[in-house]
Amino acid sequence: MSGLVKKIWEDGRLLAGAIIQGANELFNMTGLNNFFSRVAATAQSLIGHTTPTDLSVLHDNTVIKAPENQDLGKSPTASQFLNAANAGYTVTGTPEGMKPFLVDGKQLAVTDLGSAMSAKVWLTDQKQVIIAFQGTTGGDNIVLNPLVALTGVASDIQVWNQTVSQAQKDALSFTRYVVDMAQKSGIDTNNIFLTGHSLGGIEASYVGQQTGLGGMSFEATGIPDAAAAVGTGKNFVSVVTHGDPVGNYASDTEKGSPFVTAMKPGANNAFNHYGKVVMLGAPEDSVKLKAKLDDWNASSFKNIASLIDVVPDFIKFHLPGTQAADMGIKLSPHSILADAIVTGHGPVLPIGDSNLSQIIGPSAHQNSFFD
Repeated sequence: MSGLVKKIWEDGRLLAGAIIQGANELFNMTGLNNFFSRVAATAQSLIGHTTPTDLSVLHDNTVIKAPENQDLGKSPTASQFLNAANAGYTVTGTPEGMKPFLVDGKQLAVTDLGSAMSAKVWLTDQKQVIIAFQGTTGGDNIVLNPLVALTGVASDIQVWNQTVSQAQKDALSFTRYVVDMAQKSGIDTNNIFLTGHSLGGIEASYVGQQTGLGGMSFEATGIPDAAAAVGTGKNFVSVVTHGDPVGNYASDTEKGSPFVTAMKPGANNAFNHYGKVVMLGAPEDSVKLKAKLDDWNASSFKNIASLIDVVPDFIKFHLPGTQAADMGIKLSPHSILADAIVTGHGPVLPIGDSNLSQIIGPSAHQNSFFD
């Protein structure tokens, strides 16, 4: 009986993913997504003084040229990346040392109700663009746009099934538009970067893989390998906290774990983090997490029990405040909902002021990027 239950569990997940993708495609094809996305994001746009959501920008066909001769020694720092990612959880907060990237006098931003892809674009004091993708719940934004949190869970199911979610595809489309706008301001792809936390980090990872743009994700899962990927990962960092069930959902951090291998693996039989993985916190927390999930897929009932068992780990290790504490970074801005817990676990890794070159290592030096 347990074998039948297991089969139903696995097929149910795949069916749910297919239904979600089909619904997204229909919602977009009919134009309903554009209308409802604009309406749902109106309050955020007015209060945050951002561009009104218009999903027609996702049809921009700008070709993204992979960075060449990129000097990662002058990239944004880990602190800037984390604060830009965390700003996605605030309505009006501005990361320290940055200002909004403006289009028609308003900050360039978008919220796709269908897939929950939401992003804001920032300009650093060094004249570098950071595209920051928002995580599933939206943090404080859930008060103004609660529907995005629901569709965000749907995108999470697609990720859980180790497929490329509609949110990731939309993030890539939005990036084409951002690159178009940045180039018109004299900023090329050597100075355009990606970041995001949780689902936002997954989107940033996928866009980096597909375009070669650099950046840093926080608590992203793995993503499917792509044979035709442009990015090599040599200008990208994936920050993962030991013990986080989301950030550790990948073939490279949970090798052999049934929690990861339960599904058919990604495109080329792997579901790894993109770029260089930097682990935070205490390794023993990952050992405890793996023990909780060791009997994953023994039966659906144990699956449900395991998920319930790791909920405290999600709260304890996944939120941005944990990464901030583990890197000695002061969050600016601060989200009321997303940053309620700011506690470290294990020794502090003081890389807040480090650029990508310092974090990744010698291979990231200028002119060696695509050698």
